[in-house]
Amino acid sequence: MFLRNIRLFLCFFLFASFSSSCKKVQTLKEDFDEVSFTWTGGTIFGEPFQVTTKQMHFDTGDLFGKDVIVEGEILERGESSTHLIMADEDGRILVVLTSVDEAYRFLGKSSVNHVKILGRLERGKKGLPYLLAKAVKPGVKSP
Repeated sequence: MFLRNIRLFLCFFLFASFSSSCKKVQTLKEDFDEVSFTWTGGTIFGEPFQVTTKQMHFDTGDLFGKDVIVEGEILERGESSTHLIMADEDGRILVVLTSVDEAYRFLGKSSVNHVKILGRLERGKKGLPYLLAKAVKPGVKSP
């Protein structure tokens, strides 16, 4: 089974590298990390920080523009699955889902309440942080 997964991984990687020969290597790595995060909840090439909402709100600029992973419960879902409000034990944050393909398929279901999100921390009006999601792993709770 493990050998089969490695073969599948190598086939996918070779297909992605040949089909996107015009892309820069960094873009290919980011795309591969997004797919990897959606499947496994982790990245291969990137090194995002696992943070809490409290760390994002009290950030002094160290996390701004960097990739982070946030895990929590969904409080509210936006119309057309363009955004959501998620919360952990420390607070809540706005997550913008416009960059996530087909977010409505797995986040539109009311049965999915816990998510793990890979995204870039951004600042909105009045300096309030929000998360621009790149990939979503629904229904996963870390130990």
